[in-house]
Amino acid sequence: MKHQLEKLPSWLMLAIGLLLVAGLGVLDYLTGDYSLLIFYAIPVALEAWFLGRAGTAAISLASGLARLTSDYLSYTGSRFSYWNSLQDTAFLLMMGLFIAWVRQLLREEGPAPEQRHKER
Repeated sequence: MKHQLEKLPSWLMLAIGLLLVAGLGVLDYLTGDYSLLIFYAIPVALEAWFLGRAGTAAISLASGLARLTSDYLSYTGSRFSYWNSLQDTAFLLMMGLFIAWVRQLLREEGPAPEQRHKER
């Protein structure tokens, strides 16, 4: 049985992920110095699961750009905002690629042995 999100076109899934990142970017700006990095992991994980590596790369870069923009607009005096945003982007990209890899392995493996036995 396919999940409802798997039935959506890939462009729509990417648009949903970008909208989530944009909303998080605004919220990140409004909260100021508090890091919302863990919340950026939600759209990255969704894109990684349903779109694979390409979706992961796109949404991770968008998340890094949103973090950089919100940090820059919040406080421009920090010399480390570029470095911090690069680290955040790398973390989200690695996490997303790991999730996409796990999803690929699960697809290649096929149904669980219990389910194969029930189908007979």
